[in-house]
Amino acid sequence: MSTLRLEHALDEDREGDVPLSQEERRAILARLRRAERLDEEVERLREELRRTREELRRYKSTLHLLVPDDKTAEAWGVPSSRVFYRRPVREDPPKPAGGQVGHPGRGRPRPEPNAPPLRLSLERCTDCGRRLGAPFEVRHRTITDLPPPEPLVFEVEIPRYSCPGCHHRVEPPDPFPPHQQFGFVLISRVIHLRMLGLSIAKVVECLEEAHGVHVSPAAILKMEHWAAEALGPLYESLKAQVRHVPVVHGDETSFRIRGENGWLWVFVHLQAVVYRIAPSRGQDVVREILEGFEGTLVRDGWDPYNCVTTASHQLDLLDINRWLERAEVLHRIEPRPLLREVPAKLVSAGHPPEEFLEFADRLRGLLRTTVLWSEGHPNAPGRERRRVHQGARRALAHLALHDWRDRDAARISKELWGKRRMIFTFVRKPGVAWHNNLAENHVRQGVLYRKISGGRRSWEGAWVLERLMSIYRTCRMRRVNFLTVTRDALQGKGYPAFGAPSG
Repeated sequence: MSTLRLEHALDEDREGDVPLSQEERRAILARLRRAERLDEEVERLREELRRTREELRRYKSTLHLLVPDDKTAEAWGVPSSRVFYRRPVREDPPKPAGGQVGHPGRGRPRPEPNAPPLRLSLERCTDCGRRLGAPFEVRHRTITDLPPPEPLVFEVEIPRYSCPGCHHRVEPPDPFPPHQQFGFVLISRVIHLRMLGLSIAKVVECLEEAHGVHVSPAAILKMEHWAAEALGPLYESLKAQVRHVPVVHGDETSFRIRGENGWLWVFVHLQAVVYRIAPSRGQDVVREILEGFEGTLVRDGWDPYNCVTTASHQLDLLDINRWLERAEVLHRIEPRPLLREVPAKLVSAGHPPEEFLEFADRLRGLLRTTVLWSEGHPNAPGRERRRVHQGARRALAHLALHDWRDRDAARISKELWGKRRMIFTFVRKPGVAWHNNLAENHVRQGVLYRKISGGRRSWEGAWVLERLMSIYRTCRMRRVNFLTVTRDALQGKGYPAFGAPSG
């Protein structure tokens, strides 16, 4: 009811109504006008909030954000391609060049010459022009260079024979597939360039300008498919080895296939990397790779890993810290690291969330103390490890079962209680990492490939990519020459670098 209507109603005399004094009428009208002004203010604030949210959405999608590190960008939900980083302020003097104190020195090994030497001579003095005799000494230096980038073009002669016994026409096996016009060294080089992250167009341009070889994009795709088929048995053997190692790290990320959602999985141990591209982020891939695995799986909080019931699990503690960082951003607190004790810093005015800060400080303190003890006692006996493990479990239970009134603290404590058996496995089992950096570093290679190419156009291309990336990253891990491995596989020699003969 508007103010005018209420004034009119107050002025009317109705039978049975209680008469109001003039002062009471003025008080009621004043309260009504104040309520109307409040309604208008609420509508104005709602409209301002809507515009602010819209501007923030456009800001995140169109502008770059200045952040101190990747964790802050992830907590804000900003893609890494739209992030600028603050340069750290160096307070201490820069470290001296070369090997640091306590670390072994490293330098480029001196190469052994494999080409005729380049001999220099001088007939006359460069100062006075007088003729010189024999040199009194010879100074040596080693130069490393590449051979001239000229393609090696040759014909393959395939003789035919007539067998005097069976009278059949026979010929030696052709090492090259039908309609293949390129040799093993060139194909291995193309695969290597692709694994380094070059797009097909850049590979075509590189071969054209550096070697004078014209290769079409379709030919490069055929080379990749041939190499993937040749390396297929090695990929399957690496996949089978994952189930028999003591510790495996697992992670996954999105990977577009044919414009649709797909997922790139990675399973890593100290000797091999196995990639798997699948349309599902569920349990199917985990069961395919880790069925019957009895070691320790280091993973994040993604629930499909729980299907591996025969193995021990170690939750990435940095993933727990990311939960806290996201909540800190919502509470207007600058995200804090795990292993350094940093006081809370509000990024805007307001009352600090005391209960959440208490919860975050206690949880980080517990995890930090346990990690530092594990890293400081790598050779601790099993009895002491069990004692520290039980103490950490009791402290975590006391923290998680506390009646927290803060919504984020209650949510994270509930998540911790559900995963309590996989948080301190690294204390009980030596050799198990408390973080999942190994898998995250290797899944990052798939992210870089995704940023360059945008994914794959077919599932057959995904089948090729998962094999080539697995062999390439495994060669990098074992310090094996990927070009040699690919060339041997294409020639049918097997995989001597991995100790696997042909057949």
